[in-house]
Amino acid sequence: MPERAGRRFPPAVTTAVAALVMAGCSIAVAGGAAAGAAAKSSSSPTSSLQCPPGLGTGAPGVTPTQINVAAVSTLTGPLSADFAALVPGAEAYFDTVDAHGGVDGRKIVLADNLNDVGTGSRFETETHTAIDQDHAFAVLVSSYWFIPTYFASTCTPTYGFNVTGDWTTSPNLYAAGGSVENYRSTAPSIAFLAKQLKVKSLATLAYGVSSSRDSCQTTMTSLHKAGFTVSYSDLQLTPLNPDLAPDVQRIRQSGAGLIVSCMTVDGNIALSRDLKLYGVKVKELWLTVINQTVLNKESSLIQGVYFRVENVPLDANRKFPGTYPGLAAYLSAMHRYAPAYTSDNTALQGWESAALLVAGIKAAGKDLTQANVVKMTNTLTAFTANGINTPMNWTRTHTYSTPPFCSAFVQVRGKVLEPVLGQGKQVFVCFGSTPKHSTPEPTIRGAPGPHVG
Repeated sequence: MPERAGRRFPPAVTTAVAALVMAGCSIAVAGGAAAGAAAKSSSSPTSSLQCPPGLGTGAPGVTPTQINVAAVSTLTGPLSADFAALVPGAEAYFDTVDAHGGVDGRKIVLADNLNDVGTGSRFETETHTAIDQDHAFAVLVSSYWFIPTYFASTCTPTYGFNVTGDWTTSPNLYAAGGSVENYRSTAPSIAFLAKQLKVKSLATLAYGVSSSRDSCQTTMTSLHKAGFTVSYSDLQLTPLNPDLAPDVQRIRQSGAGLIVSCMTVDGNIALSRDLKLYGVKVKELWLTVINQTVLNKESSLIQGVYFRVENVPLDANRKFPGTYPGLAAYLSAMHRYAPAYTSDNTALQGWESAALLVAGIKAAGKDLTQANVVKMTNTLTAFTANGINTPMNWTRTHTYSTPPFCSAFVQVRGKVLEPVLGQGKQVFVCFGSTPKHSTPEPTIRGAPGPHVG
């Protein structure tokens, strides 16, 4: 990818070793609108989907020829494996738009990609740098340490990767795929997978921190109420390099047929290694998605492992040629502008984030202020990031959702994450609101791929 002022892309990284980056980041949303976590759900849209009076009225970073955007990302340190790829994905989208003349003659330029080095204090410092010094029109964020306060108080259009559940309520915060985490919406799809595998007994593993524990705990509670047996559960593992041998032995004794893991990629690889070492035959569902680098390195160890994704799987067009043109456009742009990140699902979230920003700028038209971009973005009712996601309704996606909830399953087969369990060429499988609703429902109209149901 060509260099621009201030850009600092790190080398492509492999597995996450961070103690705090958990599976919640990959199950943040489900379905056509972001789903609300239990403590944050509501039955009505956000009371105000516009910037508060007096905020966002200007157009910082806008010139007659370009719109300057900044980013705050974790580019170095152990957390970078999960977060560094978002900006290259966004840049690939901007470069594609710019190659066709930009938006109303203005190019979208990443003026600076600031590194929070994986700490909360540095994140806050770089937030002020992006807004107060760089005068960015919008900001991309990819960090575990996302702190929304200053973004909300300035009503700066903000886009990125949701792992902490802090993207809710404020009308200017746009997490890729939706701004609210909902662990309950995961349970119906896991119930579906368990039934497909003819499994009635489940085990679950998570670290003893909320970003890992809460997702598995909520999911298993819902599955238990639906009649599944949770035969083993350990939600208090040590985040960094846990000793999983005792858990593997107890999982063997429990008779569980499926392990649902809310650990990091590194933790999950250690799990698969111990399962193989002790000869434990059990299916695995990881709620943290891997990239191609990890797959190439560990494919012999993790054959058959399942994952859930909320976007069109990266291998969908290989299996169903010509069915997902939005994915084809993404892959083509990434191969051209950021080939090292093509197979990273976080880069795809960056592409989605950039697509939403551009959609908001286009909708704002000649009234190009931050407040108007926020206002017009929050009128979009069927945003798919040009064929990457099921439709998102941004008139309510800041705070709550309604079923059906849709996701796609992929499974390690050889050295690919192959889409599985869909209906025909449709990779998305949609469900109702509880595990009792584990029979697929009709695909949301407007979803990428053929409509089913």
